[in-house]
Amino acid sequence: MICRKCGCLIERGAKTCMFCGEPAEAGKEDLITRAMGDVEGASRELPPLVPLAPLAPVPATREETITELRRLKKYFAQIDGTYDVLEDLWAKETAWKEPSLLHWLIGGGLGAALLYVLIGIHLPYAFLSLFFIVWGAITVMGYVRGGRSYEKGRLQYERDVRVLENEIRAYYNRADRCFLPLDYTGQAVLRELIEGLDSGMIASFEDYRINH
Repeated sequence: MICRKCGCLIERGAKTCMFCGEPAEAGKEDLITRAMGDVEGASRELPPLVPLAPLAPVPATREETITELRRLKKYFAQIDGTYDVLEDLWAKETAWKEPSLLHWLIGGGLGAALLYVLIGIHLPYAFLSLFFIVWGAITVMGYVRGGRSYEKGRLQYERDVRVLENEIRAYYNRADRCFLPLDYTGQAVLRELIEGLDSGMIASFEDYRINH
């Protein structure tokens, strides 16, 4: 909520403004929550996730399994770049952070103080409330804009991830006689399987699944 007297931000649940003591206006809608909600709208919904096709039976012998794995490895190598892009997107997600109200509160206070020193200090003492009004305005506008930017980026990220996931799933569903779960179709996993079965380090595909 925003103080109707000095314009500063009032924490949810607070009874009075911590800066000027003005009672909080009961029932007033949270400006930040409302403003952030405006960015969502009808386009929020993601495309549905493509369902996966059922798995084919695992080949009966180790030799047949190696042959099929080599065939599938060649098939899934065609989409290996898409896997890399999807992994890059997953990695970028960990670097995203929601805007911090505390940081904007501190930054808004410093900005308002600088502005008051440059301009407000020459005004009569009665205009001291200008400091709090500017502080509240910088904090609210900065936090709301940061929240909108974060929400917009997050929604775009989710759409990009879903598009790539569906592309991979559709390609996976077109694989002939695929007995591998989707998580096992990366080139590194397929190479480990083939080398392990070929050398005898892995007894069978089922043993590999149990141990992983």
